[in-house]
Amino acid sequence: MSTFRKITKNSDGTFGPTKSNNFYKPVAYHNKSSITKRHKTKWIIKQNEQYCTFELSHNNKWKCSIQQGYFSIVENGKFIMGSNEEVLGFFPEIVNMTDPYHGYPVSSAEYEISNPLLVKWLADKVIDNRIYIKLLKCQL
Repeated sequence: MSTFRKITKNSDGTFGPTKSNNFYKPVAYHNKSSITKRHKTKWIIKQNEQYCTFELSHNNKWKCSIQQGYFSIVENGKFIMGSNEEVLGFFPEIVNMTDPYHGYPVSSAEYEISNPLLVKWLADKVIDNRIYIKLLKCQL
């Protein structure tokens, strides 16, 4: 499992800020212990790790034009984030710029990632060619 730095939650329940002064707030119904909203995907990673994956995607500008949000992937897709083996995190764009972001684990079968983002990941060696092809085919 990947090692993320330990980050303390702010007094208002948020984490951050990122380099661009954005905050992340975990949503209870996406956490693994939640029994409400069973149709929602669930993180299996700690809240500070959720923030670290958000920060990674936000600081690197991994924004998807198709889904209108930020995607994260860690360790070439080897780091599992969700209870259904999801290896991608998704953080929808916020409408009100003073609101914190939130996110949840997703699969590429449910959330198609824009080709420019996949090409950026490949060029920056975030993913290798095998994972690139799987993501293009929405198989991860």
